[in-house]
Amino acid sequence: MTDQQTFLGLSNNALYRVDPRLSGNKLVDSSIYQYANATKAGLTSMSTTEKGYIAVGAQNGDIRLYDRLGIRAKTALPALGDPIISIDVSADGHWILATTKNYLLLVDAVQHEGKNEGRLGFQVAFPKDSKPQPRRLALKPEHVAQFQHETKTPIAFTAAKFNTGPNLEETTIVTSTGPFIVTWSLKKVLKGQKDPYNIKRYSEEVKADNFRFNSDKGIIVALPNEVDMVMKRALKKPTRESIAPPRLSGASGGRRSSARRGYLGRNDIVNSPY
Repeated sequence: MTDQQTFLGLSNNALYRVDPRLSGNKLVDSSIYQYANATKAGLTSMSTTEKGYIAVGAQNGDIRLYDRLGIRAKTALPALGDPIISIDVSADGHWILATTKNYLLLVDAVQHEGKNEGRLGFQVAFPKDSKPQPRRLALKPEHVAQFQHETKTPIAFTAAKFNTGPNLEETTIVTSTGPFIVTWSLKKVLKGQKDPYNIKRYSEEVKADNFRFNSDKGIIVALPNEVDMVMKRALKKPTRESIAPPRLSGASGGRRSSARRGYLGRNDIVNSPY
């Protein structure tokens, strides 16, 4: 939405800026940061704020925050051990959203005490004894058991995203696993409310998803053979009915769906390893 023609890129062990207008090598020399140990770096994903601050995820679970390229990270957040598949940030840099295979991490990047109170971890390093503790967003064990019973595949989240747009506050998170779209309410997550997520099941595996630009009401969904848009209000709380396969069109309204036979019983959930 600006006339900026450069863009950022990353490899396994380096971050860099590309300027297509340059002749020969398109990398901007002053905007390259390379780690000496490629195996240790294991960079996987990056995202930027409205001001150009950079969040980077790594294979070992590290999250690093930069105010610009060409220098060391201002903040390195402790790894939880699982690889970061994707990373997203709110426009103002307040929130960092990292995706792993089985759960999401929501990190508050604002410093809330000390001499740097109110500043972001992108700008100034957090003190060693007060680094932010990520909020872990995961499906409930009973829902994981039901999902896996229905699909016969483990949970594997696609890249989670905030809703985004000019002067639009981030309110919702969207991701998917198998045939399920999942959204989290940021307000409910921050308040610690129960059942902060809703779902919608498709008949096919969801390949990718994101909010319609400048809205958190419509979700664009990429399926194997088509692209769909679903309204957020169509997503429901996880229940036996919403987790079960969609009814076939033309089924008699008075008959119970045959999918009910696939529901897990109480003992299946309690005795099933999570």
